[in-house]
Amino acid sequence: MIPHDPNRQQIDPRHLVSKGSERELYQLIVGTGYVPDDQNFSDFCESLKSGRAWLISGTRGSGKTAFPEALASACNLSMCVVAGRDGLKQEEILYDWDREEQEVWMRESLTIARELPAEDRAAFLESARKKKWQKEFLILGEVGLAYELAARAADLNTPPPVLLLDESDKFGASIEDSLLMPLERGLIYIPRFDGGFVGIADRSLRPIVITTSNDLRNKLSSPFVSRHVFSSFATPSLEKELEILAARNPHATSSQLALSIKLLDAVRGIAGLEDHPSIRESIDMSSAFNRDSICDLDTRTLRRYLCHFVKSASAQSLLRLQDDYLISSAIAYHPIVDDWLGARDPEWAGKWGLSLSAETLI
Repeated sequence: MIPHDPNRQQIDPRHLVSKGSERELYQLIVGTGYVPDDQNFSDFCESLKSGRAWLISGTRGSGKTAFPEALASACNLSMCVVAGRDGLKQEEILYDWDREEQEVWMRESLTIARELPAEDRAAFLESARKKKWQKEFLILGEVGLAYELAARAADLNTPPPVLLLDESDKFGASIEDSLLMPLERGLIYIPRFDGGFVGIADRSLRPIVITTSNDLRNKLSSPFVSRHVFSSFATPSLEKELEILAARNPHATSSQLALSIKLLDAVRGIAGLEDHPSIRESIDMSSAFNRDSICDLDTRTLRRYLCHFVKSASAQSLLRLQDDYLISSAIAYHPIVDDWLGARDPEWAGKWGLSLSAETLI
């Protein structure tokens, strides 16, 4: 679990949405440097209103994992994370018992029982065996902990935690099945546990569950998917990508933003390249250009930064044959990129001879 900052105010996203303050929540998230797609943000608000988990599907680097991280940061919420991987076990994510502590407890109880009168031993041991299944011996996994924290938050009238189920296509059928009950009922039933279950049934008080999937390993089951509100994270438009880059790299110059996004837009258009750079690589490139004060591009500089967006030897060989094309594309006028930057930077508009609108001049 990643705990919230006790020195900062917590904000309940569900409360903001329920009172019609979606834009306030949007601006809080943008304040972290993450700029959500409008439709995806609308879908997320629907998941908050319904109390359903939110399932995000999309390609790598499209911002799926970054969204719940930005949400937790913006609203100062605790966050529990389950990262999908081979061999993940139910007891790691839901609950397990501390067998060693239970054995110690029973050995101590047996020692005490031997000192008791014979007529009292049976009742004492029966009580000891029941206490063996109390919460003090229960080890909650990240999912169990998230639902338990939500129940505590409801008692304290504080915001619930965020539960991120990351790369769920790597979970496997048994893990998906084990999550059906908490996702639907908000409860995790535990055999022999004296409390019976952990969690909270009221959907408006449950953890804010965000599930991501790359759709690479296994197809998620219909029962698992049906317990979610669904969104697909597509590659953003160039305008949205520019908005994201400017938010994530507020100190980057127009030149650095233009170079990074024009370069990667040109790379995405090269035939034969199997793995195209995503928004993640755009952010890395603009950050690197800003860090190193890069304002122009030549072959040496281009090859220096290839490592940020070329992920295989074959792609590296292919792109090195395209040096001249990539450099010319990165420094040439691009109507979408340069008009967007020019509308916000008069100096950049002057460089390309762009006319500023009246709204821009005010």
